[in-house]
Amino acid sequence: MIADLDAGATASMTGGGYADGIRLIVDAYAAGDAEAAAAHYQQWLPLINYENRQGGLASCKALMKEGGVIRSDAVRHPLPPMHPATREGLLKVARRLAPLVLRWGR
Repeated sequence: MIADLDAGATASMTGGGYADGIRLIVDAYAAGDAEAAAAHYQQWLPLINYENRQGGLASCKALMKEGGVIRSDAVRHPLPPMHPATREGLLKVARRLAPLVLRWGR
């Protein structure tokens, strides 16, 4: 993500489940504080990686369901449902960061 910002990107394309974490990175970068942006990126990187490598597009829905924002985390065909172990891994990583999505609908 930092490399994308360095190349001129003004935001990031994520699944939307933790915009509060992504905003910390982008805001620090936009303010010219590359060190803070890198520190925030390192903090949120485990969740970013989990979304990208294990959970895919279903990650955002799983986070929203856990936080009471939506009732169903079902995905449309052809995407397979998230495996329960993958979901638990995602939530374990997310809970360490306490993103807004996990408490938004509660």
